[in-house]
Amino acid sequence: DERKTHVHIRGDFLRPGDEVQPGTLEMLHALRARGEKPDRFDLAQWLIDPANPLTARVAVNHVWKDLFGRALVGSVNDFGTRGEKPSHPELLDWLATEFVRSDWDVRAMQRLIVTSAVYRQASKVSPALLEHDPENRLLARGPRVRLPAELIRDTALAAAGIPFVLHVGGHP
Repeated sequence: DERKTHVHIRGDFLRPGDEVQPGTLEMLHALRARGEKPDRFDLAQWLIDPANPLTARVAVNHVWKDLFGRALVGSVNDFGTRGEKPSHPELLDWLATEFVRSDWDVRAMQRLIVTSAVYRQASKVSPALLEHDPENRLLARGPRVRLPAELIRDTALAAAGIPFVLHVGGHP
């Protein structure tokens, strides 16, 4: 038997309000159901549908943040109306379309970013530029910290085919 879901009045689970049906917001592209009613698989397909740009944008924003230390959308966990606007919306859109085009290949996205001219810039900064753009929102210099040492070590070991076991507190 199917469980009914309700909007809770003022968020109180003891006070169920109107019953809700599975679906997505009307302003977004339609959720296509394979059966009578949409299920979780249909939602998963909807999330990665090329007509839904949000998932790819969020993923690319996280990759950018990991590599630059600062995301294109500063409010990484809030892409909604209360979140910040992207510092470079065209770049975010282009990266998201490339991510979908590459069949969601994270490694290819990382390679694309780290081989870009903006990432390969020196991290040196003049006092005038530091005063004008202290957070590097204009992408006029490379990131001060590229990657954590542990990530470099683990990637090098994996690329070399050297087996390693991760333990809490480091290697035994």
